[in-house]
Amino acid sequence: MFQLFLKDTNKALNIDKSRRKKLKELSNKIGVKFKNLKLLNQALTHTSCVEKKSKIESYERLEFLGDAILNTCVAIILYELCPDYKEGSLSSLRASIIDGKTLSEVAFNLRLLDYINLGKGETLADSRAKEKVSADLVEAIIGAIYLEFGFEKAFNFVKNLLDSEIKKRIKIGPKDFKTQLQKLTVARFKEYPKYEVIKEEGPEHNKIFEVSVSVNGNQYFATAVGRTKKDAEQRAAEKVLQMIRGSDNTKEE
Repeated sequence: MFQLFLKDTNKALNIDKSRRKKLKELSNKIGVKFKNLKLLNQALTHTSCVEKKSKIESYERLEFLGDAILNTCVAIILYELCPDYKEGSLSSLRASIIDGKTLSEVAFNLRLLDYINLGKGETLADSRAKEKVSADLVEAIIGAIYLEFGFEKAFNFVKNLLDSEIKKRIKIGPKDFKTQLQKLTVARFKEYPKYEVIKEEGPEHNKIFEVSVSVNGNQYFATAVGRTKKDAEQRAAEKVLQMIRGSDNTKEE
């Protein structure tokens, strides 16, 4: 069934003994024993390793696939666990579970950056780049699991990987900071928060957005980054809410 997809990933690619050992170590750690170590290796290969005319592929295609599968898996889980939630609440809850920060924390717990293939001179010293790449690795591995084992295995992997996070988020409930901020600013300042996209980085399918939000002129101002505009806006809105509430002990509306 997956031979068409595996065709490109099975190109000749040399993996030395020490690298093979590390890949098997990670395979055991995540509880998914890959037979196709070339596929797992690709899921851990940064774009800085890829050169022109090289047969080596980076994780980008697998990350693209894994992102879609992750969204589907979490949607199914939430649909089953939250029968009383409407579409908007389900969407907010899913976004909070699979945002870049959460996925990078998952990657940190698995120490995925210890297994990454980086090009010469690449260090990922910038914390924002490190968070983004860490999240990408999680999605790329999900994509690799799907290609080798199918959807059921990928679904179970996602469910086990995010089980505690999903339970925690459901207990807290969906946090719509933009709506909370709008209610507060309209009541207090008679105006809506002003959002602006400051910067967009990355390929079209995997952008990072930096967004600012200002309230009451620039009395309250914050910026935040996210993997979607909505994610970045939610993070920025949360920061401004904390500023306003911290300055005058305003209670949540």
